[in-house]
Amino acid sequence: MKTDTLYRGSLCKDQYRFFAAETTTIVQTARDLHDLAPLPSILMGRLLTAAALMSGELKAPKSELSLRVEGDGALKGGIALADKEGNLKGYAFEPQLWLEPPSENFLVGKNLGQGILTIMKQSGLKAPYSGTIELVDAEIANDLAHYYLQSEQLPTAVNLGVLIDPSARIRSAGGFIIQQLPFADTAIAKKLNDNLMNTPNVSDLMDMGLGIMDILKQFVFKDIEWKQSNQTPLYYYCNCSKERFARALLLLGEKELSELPDGISPVCHYCNKEYHFSGEEIQELIQALQEQK
Repeated sequence: MKTDTLYRGSLCKDQYRFFAAETTTIVQTARDLHDLAPLPSILMGRLLTAAALMSGELKAPKSELSLRVEGDGALKGGIALADKEGNLKGYAFEPQLWLEPPSENFLVGKNLGQGILTIMKQSGLKAPYSGTIELVDAEIANDLAHYYLQSEQLPTAVNLGVLIDPSARIRSAGGFIIQQLPFADTAIAKKLNDNLMNTPNVSDLMDMGLGIMDILKQFVFKDIEWKQSNQTPLYYYCNCSKERFARALLLLGEKELSELPDGISPVCHYCNKEYHFSGEEIQELIQALQEQK
């Protein structure tokens, strides 16, 4: 199976920068783990691809970011996380949502509705940064472009593609971000916009066998100087463990833990793995809290 990849590079002597990602395997993994219906599959494909692209900005070791979208429509939203090492995970708030007529199950913006996009970045070296915007069209790509313009004053083109078949198999997923840096020649932006207007649907091109860098080279960067700087493999990876859940249970305190005499079996939101804590293990957690007093 082909490994998903994040690519980084620049245009015209660093006047513009780009991030591009192939995420088909990751999105398929998310679909399978959460048994996603088509509409939440498309939403999560876009969110995971966006998180992968934004992870290209992370510099500090073990730094990470999250994208959380919330809407007032039936789809409700979802969350995606990525770290500097290329690990991604996420979940949809309504994983099995199915709408009638069937054509509704491809309309993310309409069924997400009005809401907000929140992006949080954690470097480990300083306090987390969090930025929130109101959704522009709830299709995610335009919302992310709006976020960059409002929060970071960076004119940005965002393309997020997910192609899905009627059985919810992910045929292709990927996308790119291109950002105009300060003092860039705006004539290059016009050329880029013209090229983007003449670029076929990215997920369709990927389904035909073109890699994301092939698409950029043949269509988006046509007649524009560019270079690729590096690349990072991408994976769907959840770092949950029983120890992590035990630490979370300790936060409940003695009173709430004492109300679980038969134990508890929490399930990870990101990978659906279940961890069982017996009544005896709950008592051990209570004892640990008592010893801390």
